Amino acid sequence: MESFASPRTWGFLALAFVVAGNAAGNILLKIGAMASQERALYGSVNWQTLCGIGCFAIGIVSYAWALKHIELHVAQIAVSLQYVAVIALAALLLGEHVTPNQWIGIVLIGAGLFVCAQ
Repeated sequence: MESFASPRTWGFLALAFVVAGNAAGNILLKIGAMASQERALYGSVNWQTLCGIGCFAIGIVSYAWALKHIELHVAQIAVSLQYVAVIALAALLLGEHVTPNQWIGIVLIGAGLFVCAQ
């Protein structure tokens, strides 16, 4: 059994930052794009957009660090949770409607993660 302080455990924690960073980045970019459509480049200079880019940067650095401790194929499986996170956050924070087909997709992603984790 691995201890909590093992490099692999820290690698999975870093992957959680990847998922969170990518999900937050997507939401902030969407908010930034909606906030100021009169501006050139559709909100590319407002604070929400810049924070979204920063969240993606945190995700990239976390992913690079995680790959030092976790196999690539395992990391790719774990970060697929970002799709579920973005859909959930879009529904909760932006009021976007999640269709029945999207719910089926979320369940399939969860099932795929379960199968791949075995």
